[in-house]
Amino acid sequence: MCYVNMNFKKKIQVCVSVLIFVCVTLTLAVTLTLLLTQHDPTPNSMGYKKAAVAADTQICSTVGKEILLQGGNAVDAAIATLLCTGLASPQSMGIGGGFFMTIYNKSSGIATVIDARETAPTLTSIEMFTEKSTFKRGPLSIAVPGEIQGYWYAHQNYGKLPWAEVFRPAIRMAENGFLVPPNLHKAMVGSRQDVLKHLKDLFWNSATGDLYKEGEIIKYPKIGETLKVIAREGAPTFYHGTLSDLIIQDLKELGSVITHEDLRNYTVLEKKPVVINLSNGMTVLTSPAPTCGPMMALIFNILDGYKFTPKHVATLEGRVQTYHRIIEAFKFAYAKRTGLADDVFVDVRQLVETLTSRDYADSLRGRINDSRTYDYTYYGPAFESGSANGTSHLSVLDKDGNAVSATSTINTRFGSYRAGKRTGIIFNNEIDDFSFPNTTNEWRIAPSPANYIAPGKRPLSSMCPVVITDRHGSVSKVIGAAGGSLIPSAIVWVTSHLLWFGESLHQAVSQPRLHHQLIPHLVAYERGFDEDVLQGLITLGHNVTEFPIISAVQAIDVNSRDGAIVAESDVRRKGKPDGY
Repeated sequence: MCYVNMNFKKKIQVCVSVLIFVCVTLTLAVTLTLLLTQHDPTPNSMGYKKAAVAADTQICSTVGKEILLQGGNAVDAAIATLLCTGLASPQSMGIGGGFFMTIYNKSSGIATVIDARETAPTLTSIEMFTEKSTFKRGPLSIAVPGEIQGYWYAHQNYGKLPWAEVFRPAIRMAENGFLVPPNLHKAMVGSRQDVLKHLKDLFWNSATGDLYKEGEIIKYPKIGETLKVIAREGAPTFYHGTLSDLIIQDLKELGSVITHEDLRNYTVLEKKPVVINLSNGMTVLTSPAPTCGPMMALIFNILDGYKFTPKHVATLEGRVQTYHRIIEAFKFAYAKRTGLADDVFVDVRQLVETLTSRDYADSLRGRINDSRTYDYTYYGPAFESGSANGTSHLSVLDKDGNAVSATSTINTRFGSYRAGKRTGIIFNNEIDDFSFPNTTNEWRIAPSPANYIAPGKRPLSSMCPVVITDRHGSVSKVIGAAGGSLIPSAIVWVTSHLLWFGESLHQAVSQPRLHHQLIPHLVAYERGFDEDVLQGLITLGHNVTEFPIISAVQAIDVNSRDGAIVAESDVRRKGKPDGY
């Protein structure tokens, strides 16, 4: 029989126990360390040191960053990112659409706006659109695209890298493929029948026998070839070269009235920005008519007079009063929205002067009653105008302090639901952004005469890309949004929480928002918004209703103390920014 010393046995047990404890402790420590150090690909919590790009998909933010690392400037990065977004978010934008771009040059302190908005074809007439279906979707809803000519103008005047270089990432994506982002998958699911009927060639996965799903690899060989031609020959090929012949063949085959002459005559406009000087020394720079930039200026000037601070939202009572004031400012401004129009066709100078006047903002602020709200007639005339719910926005800041804020669109989801068989281009349905006589919207609101369609005219747009500079002329914020008529209110909401309420960029962008556009006379709120605040607003006479998503904001914020750069791509579109 074998005998074991009991003390020795106990020592072994103790040693084993200690060993197990140590192993478990180390395992937990390693696990916790991994969990605590797992950051998003974008280190937002730490910020960037030199530059950043915020797009609505991570892959496109990274494309913009890579262009910056190659020595490109903010304009180069913006163009490359937009080209990428046209592939990753084709439901929102692409080279068959148009855009507005606010550019700020740090060394000169000068800002400019590029208007590459689509225009109505020459053969367009009001009589063509007796039924909504003709201008909502389909071939007659297609306006002359301005996207490529806008890229060309921006690059030739403000870019740095060779033209072909900024196309390289998008061409590579189109040819080699990339993973379907969640928002593209969601858009295909939401428009399944129309996609199957009109866009199946682009989005059908023959390997699975179904539309592409999130995470599957999608390729665009036709659009890849189109981009190659544009990269090689420049924008002229799109408007009066070899590619234009293919585009016109595509459009004629679809039933569009766009002609060679329309493409040849398309012109990009460079304009002075709308400038809003805030009392804290910040300057807001945004786009002029036919965008809602002047309308947004009115909101900022009304709110600036309240001298908001974090104390205004520190209590429930304060939040109710402050948000009531913001809502009332929205209503006064949106009442003026439909007076804006293409300033080549409509004289909007007096209206713009009024909307950007601090005296006028002061007078409207005096009409805001902290104790109640009013019927919509109190806020001014109301007309119906188009309201795109597509669009995509990106914000860029480069290492030299230059900034680009750009918003692009094909109007509503997947635009006209028409794509060229030869070129692979998904065409816009921007005609729907015009107003038409003898029509009313679902709230029986009459159309806006200022926005009636005419050959060569640009429709009213809710887009208003923003760059904000500090009192020294350095970029403080780059911000913009997607989401049709929800865009101006979303930008003001986020900016207010950044500038006046002391919130971080992540807090300001990700928190639930409020929106009011006068018609319908409802306060829209996102799920998760403070119920007590909503109840307080109801007590003041507001009607409130839940709305799924109030726009998607992409923004960059520069810390005035240490220069750290933080970027945020809105969680509503599941995007990620990037930078270095």
